[in-house]
Amino acid sequence: MRLTARLLASTGALVVGGAALAQAPAQSPGAAPQMEQMVDPFAIRAVPTPAAPPVLKKQSADAEACANKDGKIAARARAEACGKLIDSGKWKGGEIAWAYANRCFALFELKSAGKALADCDKAIELDGKNAVAFQTRGMIEKDGGQGDKALADFDKALDLGANNPALFSDRGDLLMARGDADKALADYDRLVARDGAPARVYIQRGGAWLAKGDPDRAIADFERAVKIAPNDPFALFNLGAAALLKGDKAKAVESLRQSMKSDPANIYTALWLFLATGGPEGATELRKNSAKFSPRAWPGPVLRFDLGEIGSDKVLAEARTADQQCEARFYLGAGLMAKKADEEAKSDLARAADICPKNYFEYFGAVAGLKALGGPAKAGAPDAPPSKSDAGLRP
Repeated sequence: MRLTARLLASTGALVVGGAALAQAPAQSPGAAPQMEQMVDPFAIRAVPTPAAPPVLKKQSADAEACANKDGKIAARARAEACGKLIDSGKWKGGEIAWAYANRCFALFELKSAGKALADCDKAIELDGKNAVAFQTRGMIEKDGGQGDKALADFDKALDLGANNPALFSDRGDLLMARGDADKALADYDRLVARDGAPARVYIQRGGAWLAKGDPDRAIADFERAVKIAPNDPFALFNLGAAALLKGDKAKAVESLRQSMKSDPANIYTALWLFLATGGPEGATELRKNSAKFSPRAWPGPVLRFDLGEIGSDKVLAEARTADQQCEARFYLGAGLMAKKADEEAKSDLARAADICPKNYFEYFGAVAGLKALGGPAKAGAPDAPPSKSDAGLRP
């Protein structure tokens, strides 16, 4: 269950997606005005705001489309308009760098990462102070698994004056994945401080608090997210999972059932609801929910294991990616805890704590489970969130 990254579709991710910024066109071939750049956190799209340009000169249709000043131009049309400006040869150096940067972002939206990266590189070559190009390149690198490069580009964009929610969101996600919850929290604090912060900003910060071993503050942020968006399945999931890690099973069951009601197709919510309920009641509910999911697609094997249909060896054999191995080890360990097979559970949970990214709920669950079993948490990892009942994930 991701606390960050690929966002929300099939897992309980904690993160709001980011978008880079479009730049406005130069007011004349000789100079480009300074722009205040921002992102609308609700629409998750670029909303550039010109800052009183020195020359109020009407731009060509291609320049206006490339700039996407009102945020309404489709990505393909923007890319084509920027391309016409680039190919015209009329502008040079820093004046045309904004067109490369804007086309980079448009191509990124069109999922043409290779071409987008080439444009961002060109924009940076022409104008080493183009914050938009650095930020967008960082986004491409982040999605491509090049976290170190992405962090360097995000930092450079900030040094150049970039100040928008997407940047802090993406950088915070990378910091969380590396286990640097303190720095991630600072970025998320900046998001929360903005007027009208949406629910998912509080979900992000709640994840950072959870990583720091402070479930009370995490739950407070998740509750704030639910207050803002009462039917958001991800806010409800995060609240329920955090409550379970703290040992508040009643709250966990209530929130996870509400999440299932809002998003019946999320198999991860069903799995965590099973962890929260346990016993015959949990198995009955999981079996009822299982009719909505494919038993073959991942994490279907985990569901089948929980229902007693297959053994752990089959689950591990079906876990082909690193993420799936992480999830398999955690859910197997949690299942073994339910069966009171503590030593076997420790082995799987220790493996999960070792291989799971530090921003996955499976990681937090593994650490909490190890603590409940009296086993050591992974060296160098944050302590498991304290539980008033010291129950952790134990059914």
